[in-house]
Amino acid sequence: MIASLVARFARGEDTPAGVVEGVLDGYREEDRFFTHLASDHARELAATSTARWRSGNPAGGLEGLPIAVKDCIDVAGMPTTNGSVVDASPTAASRDADVVRALRARGAIPVGKTNLSELAFSGVGTNPHHGTPVNPRSTHTPLVTGGSSSGSAAAVASGQVPLALGTDTSGSVRVPAAFCGVVGYKASERRFRRDGVRTLSPTLDTLGLLAPTAADLAFVIAALDGGRVAPDAGSGGPVRLVVPEGDEVVADADPQVADWFDRAVRELTELDRVRIERRPLPVLSEAQALMDGFGTIVAAEAFARYGRLLEGPAAALLDPAVVRRLRGASAVRETVGPVRSRMGELRERVRVELAGALLLCPTVRHAPPPIAEVTASDEAFDRWNARILRTTVLLSYLGMPGVSVPRGTGRQLGLGLLVSAPVGHDHAAVRAAQLLDDVRELSEAPPREQIGSPAHVRSS
Repeated sequence: MIASLVARFARGEDTPAGVVEGVLDGYREEDRFFTHLASDHARELAATSTARWRSGNPAGGLEGLPIAVKDCIDVAGMPTTNGSVVDASPTAASRDADVVRALRARGAIPVGKTNLSELAFSGVGTNPHHGTPVNPRSTHTPLVTGGSSSGSAAAVASGQVPLALGTDTSGSVRVPAAFCGVVGYKASERRFRRDGVRTLSPTLDTLGLLAPTAADLAFVIAALDGGRVAPDAGSGGPVRLVVPEGDEVVADADPQVADWFDRAVRELTELDRVRIERRPLPVLSEAQALMDGFGTIVAAEAFARYGRLLEGPAAALLDPAVVRRLRGASAVRETVGPVRSRMGELRERVRVELAGALLLCPTVRHAPPPIAEVTASDEAFDRWNARILRTTVLLSYLGMPGVSVPRGTGRQLGLGLLVSAPVGHDHAAVRAAQLLDDVRELSEAPPREQIGSPAHVRSS
């Protein structure tokens, strides 16, 4: 989709000005995907981009591509709210975050800032200040998007934009990608610089990308890495994927998810370039037991960063769910020491136990629940939030970059296959995701690669 859009620009069959106009015209405020839409600025950038294509001088491999940016990442000239009223910046950002600057340098056009869970501190995706985005995969019953990169995932899943930036600490890109039926990439912690990004957990915060397909993701990463052509997913030897046995990341899945996952794994065994290995990975159970006993680094660092907001009038302005999580996190500061001290050892254990393979599991252990069910009570919200994040927070602690990929009926059900690698092996996870991605349904569906359709067909 992204490659074909850029190719249409190159052939003069479409223009950035026409596509961006379609994005702006097609957005409905009631969708709550965006907290800020920079219409005038985006149009100016699109006009300049169109002129560069016409002169045969594109800035880079993403020239003219409209993108959305999670509203905890600075974009020059746009406000940064962090999904909050008490932590919002009083003025617009004066400069781009490093990752936004890198995308701009390759020709991408930020059209606006996307909604998120307040302070990026929830896996559900609700927001009482900016409204709650509804999962575009919903039919009769509104479903949660997942969070905290709720607006980013929904904007891509709806066809509003072909690429969105997010952040992922405990699952905030991977979870909404799975729930919304798109591809979501959580980078290794040092893969991209975090200058200009609001932090929740300095130890575990990472950046991520959301795109319609794994091929789109690979195309964008290749552009960011200085190339214009995405790497061939079929190059190299077979990809080895370990499905862990005897561990809850698979065994604890809801029956619907377990059945879908089993079918997907059986299908993958038929692929020439995929090798499935079913064996225990004891490090997963050991790391989970450690966090269950002593708490999480995310909770401890979130309290260190935002615990001050529980004092004084600010507390009354916070999302009550965030208040509960912060209060619960206050005690973790005193207990989390063993979790932190063993992190390096356990990350090395992942590498050793995988032995050159990658981990394969469901991204989330259940399908996206109805918004009304999650928000029915404080107890329900907290229970759902913990379960939604249980797999991804474990893999974040183990330092694993990962890509959530919808496959088969999972795209409709809001389920994702999560392929994860040892820290630093991001390209291996992306290549594997390309082999896993089943895009037949996308090709059979209406051509949503016409971003912002129908307005985007204008040639400007």
